[in-house]
Amino acid sequence: MVNKRLFLILIISVLSACSQLQATEDNSTMDQITIEQIETTLTEQNLKLEESNLPSNNVFFQQLNDVIPIAYFIDGKPLSIYVFPNEQEREKGKLEFEEKTAAAELVIHQTYATKNILVYYIDGNEETINKINSAINQLNEE
Repeated sequence: MVNKRLFLILIISVLSACSQLQATEDNSTMDQITIEQIETTLTEQNLKLEESNLPSNNVFFQQLNDVIPIAYFIDGKPLSIYVFPNEQEREKGKLEFEEKTAAAELVIHQTYATKNILVYYIDGNEETINKINSAINQLNEE
């Protein structure tokens, strides 16, 4: 009888731990931003995204932490969007970029990092930069 109770308590403990782990995984997935969400939020700021096929040898369009960016132009200026699996992988990608470009003289650019995304916008005007800031802030609040 005591063995059955211990076994029952053990089973309940294991099931409880598994359900807590699943809840944590579900919450982290909910915090992920998709490329569709980014595109929608940017276009809601009246920014026109033009597809770009910039070369991967450009430092802003290189693969970072096994993620290849999606490239656009906004007002003729390059925008690269990296969508990582999670925030930790995004941080690794950002560090990789910083290491690769530490000795380089980079053009003026804006860096946006929130949740699982990393965005670089190169040499844009103040109005566009403000709109991108608003879009990124909106994504961060969702």
